[in-house]
Amino acid sequence: MVEESARVLKVEGDVVWVQAIAKSACGSCQAQKGCGHSLLAKVGQKQIDLPVDRNDLDVHENDQVIIGVPEQAILRSSLLMYGIPLMAMMAVAMVSSLLGVEEKIAVLLAFIAMVLGFVWVNSHSKSLKFSQWHPKLMRKAQTVEAHIPMCEIQ
Repeated sequence: MVEESARVLKVEGDVVWVQAIAKSACGSCQAQKGCGHSLLAKVGQKQIDLPVDRNDLDVHENDQVIIGVPEQAILRSSLLMYGIPLMAMMAVAMVSSLLGVEEKIAVLLAFIAMVLGFVWVNSHSKSLKFSQWHPKLMRKAQTVEAHIPMCEIQ
């Protein structure tokens, strides 16, 4: 289960609307100060609002929570979204090459196959049952208060 922190926006019965911030991997890189990609990642961070099942947890607005997404969901959706269009493109490119089709037409046919692959995935994914792929509300996030000892000046 891949876990991410989020903030509760609103609670509607058994559904909790949470807001997660899409992060890049630049936060853990050692070269982030000298890297242009790090700057673009900070500017490009976007907030994602999504509904999550409540799972009988007592949560309220503005609570920090942990949501989890099954690894299989990430792998399967990536394969579905990217693998099928790319396989269609490569198959058409190979077949047109074997048939001796002119290169310009082969490239155009491969591009059309890739676009049709994306269209097929879009239409086919609406009929799939993604209930086991949805993010789940795992638990409330632990908030840690900093206790700084105060010294008395005499």
